[in-house]
Amino acid sequence: MTTAPAAAGPSGAVRARRLSPGWRKTALSVHVISSAGWVGVHGSLLTLAALGWATGSEATREVVYGAAGSLSGLLILPLSLTALASGLILALGTPWGLFRHYWVAIKLGLTALLVVGSNLSIGPAIRAIGADPAAAGAADRLSGLGALSVSFTVLLATVLLSTVKPFGRIGRRAAR
Repeated sequence: MTTAPAAAGPSGAVRARRLSPGWRKTALSVHVISSAGWVGVHGSLLTLAALGWATGSEATREVVYGAAGSLSGLLILPLSLTALASGLILALGTPWGLFRHYWVAIKLGLTALLVVGSNLSIGPAIRAIGADPAAAGAADRLSGLGALSVSFTVLLATVLLSTVKPFGRIGRRAAR
């Protein structure tokens, strides 16, 4: 990865290395694609879980939860880790920084929580229901639906943070 060399700023402080424009565009593209994919997978899982909850047909429930289990097992881990890693690369390799702006710090925290929650809690629960929908009780199905609703909402919040960029810089005081 080629980065711009460290250079002294006007105050004499050495600035951090930055991604070259080509690498920045590549990292940004990877980040947007993986993040959009992660949101799409969670939206799809939420839709499938709602359909599985609402249907009265055991056959439909079996197909729907089986599809949700497969989707979860194949895509959540790679998409979530790619979104987190590419976000870290962008934060460290661009002027945004990890802890210069509130929106970046908040998004990092939410993303880290979602990576852990998606891969250690929600994903396994959905895969377990998908493996044997008949054995999963109504409480399990409702719990999965609730967890997916929360995670999907938090993922949408991270998208809003990326586009709106609220709250300003960390540590910057208002001019008097």
